[in-house]
Amino acid sequence: MRAIIVILILAIVGFLAYTFFFSVTEEEKMVKALENDFDEAVGNFLRAGRTMAGTGLDTTSDVDDAVRKIKKAEKELKELMTRLTDESAKKKAEKLDNKIKEFSKKNDIDLY
Repeated sequence: MRAIIVILILAIVGFLAYTFFFSVTEEEKMVKALENDFDEAVGNFLRAGRTMAGTGLDTTSDVDDAVRKIKKAEKELKELMTRLTDESAKKKAEKLDNKIKEFSKKNDIDLY
């Protein structure tokens, strides 16, 4: 009987520890989705630049598409940041916002 009680207590403590340390809020999931979109667009932007540099092919449409996706992610992030209530989601959103701004500045995205 004691073994069952100990196992139940350990299971409850384990579940609570898991939910406390590893749970992700809906707001954090939304920020993560935007970050994934941004990372994909950055990959497309860089790949288009390498293709153009390596082969001399015109990849203007690929670059334009990637820039459009980056600007879309930035716009959606700005809208999302006004609605965030969770502190950890706000921190992740600010970090992503800084990442977008840095990439945009470094690659002159504002000129497109």
